[in-house]
Amino acid sequence: MAVASRAEEQPVSEIPPDWPITNTEHGMLVAFGEFVQQHGLLDRLQQVPIAQKTRELAPQAKLIEFLAGIMSGIEHLQDLTHRPRPLTSDPVVARAWGLEHFAHYSAVSRTLHACDTQTVAGIEAAITSFSQPFIGQAVHELVRRGLPITYDFDLTGQAVSSTSTTYPEAAFGWMNDQVRLGYQLARVCLSPQASERIWLAGFHHPGDTVSAVCLKELVQAAEAQTGIRPRRRPELVTRRIDAQQALMERARRLANQQRTKLDRLRQTQTTLIGQLYHGEQIEKGLIPAGKLARLQVQLTGWQKRLPRLAEQIAQAQRVLDGHQARLTEQEAELTRLRIWQAQLEADNQGNPNAPALIIARMDAGFAAGENLAWLLEMGYAPDTKAANGQTTTAFRAQLPRGAVWVKVGDNAEMVLVGEHTLHGCPYPLTVAVERFKVGRNFKYATLVRSGPAPKLPVWFAHYNARQTIEAGNKEMKGVFFVQHLMSHSPAGIRLQVLFTGLAANVVRWCRPWLKDCAAEPSRGLSRILNSPKHVVRVAANAPALVQQTDEGTVVLFGPRSALPGAAFILRGVPAIQLPLGFHRYAPLRGTPCKIASDSTKGRLVAQSLR
Repeated sequence: MAVASRAEEQPVSEIPPDWPITNTEHGMLVAFGEFVQQHGLLDRLQQVPIAQKTRELAPQAKLIEFLAGIMSGIEHLQDLTHRPRPLTSDPVVARAWGLEHFAHYSAVSRTLHACDTQTVAGIEAAITSFSQPFIGQAVHELVRRGLPITYDFDLTGQAVSSTSTTYPEAAFGWMNDQVRLGYQLARVCLSPQASERIWLAGFHHPGDTVSAVCLKELVQAAEAQTGIRPRRRPELVTRRIDAQQALMERARRLANQQRTKLDRLRQTQTTLIGQLYHGEQIEKGLIPAGKLARLQVQLTGWQKRLPRLAEQIAQAQRVLDGHQARLTEQEAELTRLRIWQAQLEADNQGNPNAPALIIARMDAGFAAGENLAWLLEMGYAPDTKAANGQTTTAFRAQLPRGAVWVKVGDNAEMVLVGEHTLHGCPYPLTVAVERFKVGRNFKYATLVRSGPAPKLPVWFAHYNARQTIEAGNKEMKGVFFVQHLMSHSPAGIRLQVLFTGLAANVVRWCRPWLKDCAAEPSRGLSRILNSPKHVVRVAANAPALVQQTDEGTVVLFGPRSALPGAAFILRGVPAIQLPLGFHRYAPLRGTPCKIASDSTKGRLVAQSLR
């Protein structure tokens, strides 16, 4: 082979389009399919129950197509068929995803409508089985290095048309800084390191759902996905039990006092009724006029007093009933606390090697006092903001004159307040006030966490690292378009949530594998693979030549694609004849070249088993 001199070389932009014809327009999507297929996800999805008959394609195949479409960045379900490079016209991708071909988007829509709760449960089980090795590896690495485990929680809106009537259980709520009709999507992710996240679970709720009611389901889902939980704190519940017993003792005392008062009033009523009857009998007899006059005055007084006495008895009875009802509620709460304490103790017996620290990082919407108490008893370390702006006002009023504000960011300062109990939470939490200068004025907020306060800049930086999940929500909307609901059925909406979280995870989990599969890794290749947006929106929609044999699979991207000339050996040890052509682009050298003889064959690509 003779390589042309520099003087004879043509600019890359002038390379004649004689590079062999590609056979897919979705090169990286082939790699995604190969990855999930090698890890058994597609086999599991094929076993999911769906109450729909099989015609040309099994209904499970259409769900796999739906997942592939989400991983290719479709914005609407009809994009499967009607976008410029439709997925349904790409049999190479279909084979990579274990299917003979893809169905029309309308068939996928009908399958989503046919799904039910059993289908959703089957999909959840398949995703959990597929995900656990990757989640377990991330958790194990954190525990091995002695680092805290951090869960991030967030709630994001999914708005629909305000005039729509076909979305089930849609409700008006606060979304995108305004009241909109739609849903709220509650999510939790594991944040193993800065700017990295693993989506653990997501739940769909009506649009009027608030963050506070979603916390428990998210925490329980996170524990189920990671398989770990912190050491519970039943000793904290003991304090609540003692306080509850003191409240019950007071309620009993007040009830007994009211009962004594009621008995006295009833006795007075009985006496008064007897006096009235006796006086009326005397009045009928022959008695002196003076004595009769005095008796009539007494009878008039007794008759006036009797209705007032009845009202006093009724009021006393209502008060007594209130005390008794309150005592019944307190007894039920005491029983609940004792059962809860026993449950925490049992959890600890089955969890001898609990991680040292698991942090629950969340915004103020989740930080109701009851939620903070529950998190502390569950063994978590909350890191959040106070839910009520009046709390910040109260703490600012308590600051000493001349309090020293510590600079913690470019436009942020903090001052430590100390330990305080917040409304609804009986346990003390560490509190600090932060302020941001906006124009000439300051805006204030209260940061809340458990345990001793770290250095204020560290505290500020750690809490603001929850931008990881906010960036994840932005990625969900900008890369996978989770805000565009692709089905009107409850199960279909739920499946879109599940597949979107799965897709975001797969893009990250397959990154090391893709780098290892690359025939010749490069900096440009790593830059593309490190950006989920570029991998999905660009590389997964880039032309490539896919060559498959019984021994292996190779994806070779075209010279004008997002990964010019990049080759990925995805499976086996294939011996693939690379395409020949004049003026081929040599991507690793960055120069075009000429082939001296058309009989010269390109080198075989061979690599050890992946």
